[in-house]
Amino acid sequence: MCTLLAIVPPPGGPLQVAANRDEFLARPASPPHRWDGSPPLLAPRDEQAGGTWLGVSARGLFVGVTNRHGTERDAARASRGALVVEALRGQSVEALHRDLVGLDARTYNPFHLLYADGHGRAGLTWSDGAAVRQRWLGPGLHVITERSLGAGDDGPRVARARAALDGAAAPVPFEAWAELLCLHSVPDPRQGTCLHVPAFGYGTRSSFLLRLGPDPAAALCAWTEGPPCTSRWVDGTVELRAVVAAG
Repeated sequence: MCTLLAIVPPPGGPLQVAANRDEFLARPASPPHRWDGSPPLLAPRDEQAGGTWLGVSARGLFVGVTNRHGTERDAARASRGALVVEALRGQSVEALHRDLVGLDARTYNPFHLLYADGHGRAGLTWSDGAAVRQRWLGPGLHVITERSLGAGDDGPRVARARAALDGAAAPVPFEAWAELLCLHSVPDPRQGTCLHVPAFGYGTRSSFLLRLGPDPAAALCAWTEGPPCTSRWVDGTVELRAVVAAG
C-alpha cells in the first residue's frame, strides 16, 4: 500500500504533493538526502534494493510511485525503485512521458508512476505487469493508491482524502496535509491513509510533503521517518532548495 496525493496547479501556482509510504517495518531505508549525478536528486533510499519511492530532481521534476494491487510480486523483475531513480534523471515531464511509452511492462512489477513539475505539467504511467498505459493529469487534486485505475476499491480512502481538503486554503497549508496523512480507519485499516498492521510487521513507514512552483527559491518540503501520527516532522527546505538550485 501507499497513498500519493498531488495538486496539479493552473499556470503560475505551485505543485503540492503529500505521500505516505507503506512498507514492511524491517525493510531498511534512509531519509531524504542529496544524490549526486546528472542531475542531482533529493530522495530517500531503499537500502535493500537501492532505489527510491519518490524524489525531486535539480530540474524541478517530482516523481513518485505506488505498487499496484492484485498481482503477485515477481522477484525476477527489477525493483520499481530503480524505475523512479531513472525517471528522476529525465529531462522534463514531457520527455519522461514520451520515453515511458516504450517501457516493457515485464521489466517491473505492476506500478503507478506519477511525475510533475512546478509549472503545471503532470502525467501518469501505470502497468499491470502485462501492458503499460498513460494519461496526462489536468489541474486539481489527484489521489493515487495501490488500488487506483481498476486495481481494486480505494473509493473510501479517496473520498476521505478529498473531504479532508474540502474548503482548505490554496495553497493547502502543510498542517492540513499532515492531518490528512494521519487518517486511520477501523475496522479496515486499508481505508485510511496512515496504516498500522503490527501483526504482520507492516505499516506506514514515512511521509513526505512538497511545494514546488515556478520560483525555485520558494520551494518547501518536509518529511517524517515513521508514521506521521506519532513522528516528528523534519523541515527539508534547505536541502530541497540546494538541489533545485543546482539545476
